[in-house]
Amino acid sequence: MPIQVERSNFDPQDGRYQYYVAFKGSTNREEAEVHHRVPIEVAVSVSETGDLADLSFEVPKKYRNEVALTFIKREAPQAHYVDPRVFVAIPGLTGDAVLAAVANLELDAAGRIIGMDIH
Repeated sequence: MPIQVERSNFDPQDGRYQYYVAFKGSTNREEAEVHHRVPIEVAVSVSETGDLADLSFEVPKKYRNEVALTFIKREAPQAHYVDPRVFVAIPGLTGDAVLAAVANLELDAAGRIIGMDIH
């Protein structure tokens, strides 16, 4: 199942969008059963229209295991894990700007990474 990306409306006060990337099938921000959030830094590439084109992040050491990476490795064809980084390219989009952003990895009760909230 492909990765799902949700984008918030543009916030003129902050001058930015917020993105939610679901690694677990058709999960969206409201449906995700998040039991733990881990802060990370992520490099994102966005298109002229603000669409998320690709992203890359380093998986924290504690989560570099088969259980945590289940959805990234098995259910997300556009995601690639090369220890210790995850690379995701969204098909059909090209990035015009690369930015560093703060994000939270979201994990379910079993300790699997199910999504990422990018601020």
